[in-house]
Amino acid sequence: MFAFPALNHWVQGLNRQRQLGSFMSKDMIRAQLLEARDSLPADTREKLSISISNQLLKTLPNNPIRIGSYMAIGSEVNLALLHTQLLRLPHRLYIPRILSKTEMEMATLDHEGQLVDGAHGIQTSSQEEIISFDALDWLIMPCSGFDIRGYRLGMGGGYYDRALEHCGPNAPLRIGVAFALQQSEFEPDQWDQPFDWIITELGFMRR
Repeated sequence: MFAFPALNHWVQGLNRQRQLGSFMSKDMIRAQLLEARDSLPADTREKLSISISNQLLKTLPNNPIRIGSYMAIGSEVNLALLHTQLLRLPHRLYIPRILSKTEMEMATLDHEGQLVDGAHGIQTSSQEEIISFDALDWLIMPCSGFDIRGYRLGMGGGYYDRALEHCGPNAPLRIGVAFALQQSEFEPDQWDQPFDWIITELGFMRR
C-alpha cells in the first residue's frame, strides 16, 4: 500500500462524507469527489498516475491488442507513461475525438506528433482512421468516482454510456482508472455502464 500523506488526509476526510452518500444526489457526490481530487498536490497526482500506468503495463498480454484510452485533463489520472510505452509496442492505441455534445469516436494514435487540440481543449488524434467501440479489446476510462460494485460516476455528459450501450460483455473490456479517494457510494442509473476492472494506486478491483 502506498503511503502518501496528502492522500491519507483526503481518504480520512471523505470517510464521514461517504456515510451521507445515500442522502446526496449524484451531482453533489460528483462535485465532492472532484473537489477532493483537485486538491491533491500535483506531485502526488503524478506519482499515483505513474503507479496506475505501471499496473496497466504489467497487465498487458503478450499478443497485440487494440486499446482505447483517453487524454487526461485537469486532475484526472494521467496515463502519459502508459501511452509512451504503448506506442513503442505492437499494441494499437486509440483516443477519443469528440464530435458533438452527445457523440465521440475513437481515433488511432501512432505517435505523439499526431496529437492536436480538440473540442473543449482536450487533445485528440489528427488521424482519420477510427475504430468502433465493440472492436476494441480494452477501453480505459477516467471517472469522477466509482463504487465497490464497479459502477462508474462520470462527468455527466454520458459519452461512454452511449458509446457502450450496444456493445456486448467484454467487448471491450471496460477498465476504470481513478485515485483511491474517488471511491464512493451512489445508486447507478439504469443506463450506467459498470467497469469490469478498476485500477487505483492501491491495486486492482475486478467484478
